[in-house]
Amino acid sequence: MKRWIQPFIEVAFPNVCACCGSSLYGDKRYICAWCTDSRFEDAWDEETILPDNVQFVFSMWQFDKSGNLQDLLHNLKYNFLKEVGRELGYLAGRAFIEKMDADILQEVQEARPLMVPVPLHRSKERKRGFNQSSALAEGFSKATGWPVLTDNTVIRKRKTKTQTGLTTGQRAHNLNGAFGVNSRELLEEAFPLIIDDVFTTGATTFELASTICCNGQTCGIVTIAKA
Repeated sequence: MKRWIQPFIEVAFPNVCACCGSSLYGDKRYICAWCTDSRFEDAWDEETILPDNVQFVFSMWQFDKSGNLQDLLHNLKYNFLKEVGRELGYLAGRAFIEKMDADILQEVQEARPLMVPVPLHRSKERKRGFNQSSALAEGFSKATGWPVLTDNTVIRKRKTKTQTGLTTGQRAHNLNGAFGVNSRELLEEAFPLIIDDVFTTGATTFELASTICCNGQTCGIVTIAKA
């Protein structure tokens, strides 16, 4: 029955693109193909000084301040668009496989990659209803087949203030000691891939990398956008 009435439901109540609002008739996606293929710029290949424990940073798109991508990522965080997060993560996973340097990609695959979403403080996660980085990791995992670290293995120990408007030094100080690890067994046996929505100065992901990497271990960082 659902198969027969679904076309009529979609005509009366069409899905719309979370970015541009265009109708998505008969489409199970949440962002239209034009937005994902043509609206956003690929992230610029800029030199970024990385700490010794971070092997690379991969971002799918270039952040557009006050633009469509910023709006989309803002809505992902604050309007409970979990499925949009999963779709963005899926797109990032496909982009990673297609665009990452072949030697690095092979090294990551052989090192047993493990997705590590940047954790939210429990009070903030309760307020938002979900962790957007976890949704991104789920989508990335679907595209690559790589597992996601189990909940509460890595935690945010203290609530930090927003990074918006802070200098690079202030951002690093704000995140100092913010994360903790309840069990290192899974992390030590894998190559951690930290996933987040936006890479700006790297304060958040670098602090997380310093928390989860030990004894010369390295990790990678994957984000949807690079500011």
